[in-house]
Amino acid sequence: MRAAKHESLRKLRIAACLFLLAGVFRQMDHTLPPLPSAVCFLMTNLIYIALTLVWGISIRRRILHQNMRRHLLLSCAMAVLWLLLRAVKYRYFQSDHLSRMLWYGYYIPMIFAPLFGFLAALELGRREERPLSPRLRLLYLPAVLLLLGILTNDRHQLAFRFLTERMSDGADYAHGFFYYAVVGWAIGLMLASVGIILHKCRLSESRSRAWIPLCVFGCGALLSLASFTNVYTFHKGPECCCLTFIVLWESCLQIGLVPTNGSYRLFFTESTLAAQIADRNGQVLYRSKAAPILTREQMRAACDAPMMLSPDERLQSAPVHDGFVYWVENVAPLNRAKARLEETRALLTEENELVRAETALRKQQAEIEEKSRLYDRIASLLAPKFEKMEALLNQGDAALPLVCVIGAFVKRRSNLALICEGERSVSIDELTYCIRESLEYLEGCGVVCALTSSTGGIKTDGTVLQTAYDFFEDCVETALPALSALMVRLSGADGFSIRLMMQDADALPDASVYAECGRLTIDEEDGASCLTLFFPAGGEQP
Repeated sequence: MRAAKHESLRKLRIAACLFLLAGVFRQMDHTLPPLPSAVCFLMTNLIYIALTLVWGISIRRRILHQNMRRHLLLSCAMAVLWLLLRAVKYRYFQSDHLSRMLWYGYYIPMIFAPLFGFLAALELGRREERPLSPRLRLLYLPAVLLLLGILTNDRHQLAFRFLTERMSDGADYAHGFFYYAVVGWAIGLMLASVGIILHKCRLSESRSRAWIPLCVFGCGALLSLASFTNVYTFHKGPECCCLTFIVLWESCLQIGLVPTNGSYRLFFTESTLAAQIADRNGQVLYRSKAAPILTREQMRAACDAPMMLSPDERLQSAPVHDGFVYWVENVAPLNRAKARLEETRALLTEENELVRAETALRKQQAEIEEKSRLYDRIASLLAPKFEKMEALLNQGDAALPLVCVIGAFVKRRSNLALICEGERSVSIDELTYCIRESLEYLEGCGVVCALTSSTGGIKTDGTVLQTAYDFFEDCVETALPALSALMVRLSGADGFSIRLMMQDADALPDASVYAECGRLTIDEEDGASCLTLFFPAGGEQP
């Protein structure tokens, strides 16, 4: 930073020396013969115009805000115009009228340069996409009126009142209203510009140096006043006014009241960003202190795709004007985050496995409990049958056929309960299989049996099938041992019904037990007892 300030001061000293040299040439212009005098005149104006143009070029490079830069460049153009008008007026035009018009032309830059500077001050701190208020364009109205008042002075002489008949800037004249209005306009806008800059500046260090531009303006104003009153003749009024305007703005730039990019190269070098800028041939032009030294092979590889310099450093590249910018990203936080994510993923995977295992275990336990519940229910349901079988076995071999019949029922009833568990509807064929096997064992007891079924794969509620099979077994056990013949008919038309025709039945079951389950009817047909248990379709009440 200190080196940058020394460089700025060196340039300012050079500019001051050249300005003084131009004053020396101007003094020589008045004392030398015509030819050397012309050379001195040319050198004087070349130095003035060159200094102004160089300052404009520096403004174009240092000011990044587009609108602010444009207004300052317009002010610089006004200063150049003033110096050009002054140069051609004294050497190339002898006509009083043309010379006077060029003299009046001085006031074009004198009016508009401070206005453009004022608009530049208003742009300070504003975003580029937010233009100034259209109302500010009204400032051009008094500027134009003042300029018209100067340019039409020959008609009303309200700017310069000539005291002789010869109207020329060299003749005796007195200043009028428009002249003082222009001077007040210029001084007021320049002071307003400084005030706006001071108001918008947020840097306490820069605000503490606000006296510098104020002193510069005061000294410049005194110098211009001395030049206009011929007290100071080393430089003339136009260059003194231009100097005041330029040095005023330059002082604001130098002390930081107006932001510039003059120290960007230093900021880049001193920054902690590990970056560097190289041309297309791989020659490094700018490098920060934290940037590593890269080989050309690494640069070429980074231009194609990001590459890893180390497990925690990734080199990236992007094209810029006439070259590339390279920077190193520290991916250590990403690696740590990735490692933590991997650990978390592993933990979640283990937890998921445990949850799945726990869920499977709970499901298995639920299935076991459900099976145990089902087996307990079946055991509780068939417990009377087991007791009856045990009592029959104690009576000897004569009771074995009946034991077999009951055993077949126990087996088939258990199987039917398992089939119907959890099913809303079961095929009637399952009941057919159960009854058919029971009939086989009845035939072993000497009972003539027959089975007819017209169900055709019809399904019905599982509870209905179990109740029907219980009804069948109850009828058989009640009718034995006198039962001689049994015919069973199953029907699925308009509901489900089971009909038993028993010959020589010993007794009939208790009808009240099945009255709530279905519609039970008992009748006689050809000397046989007929029992029909009907279950309506669709869950209708019997």
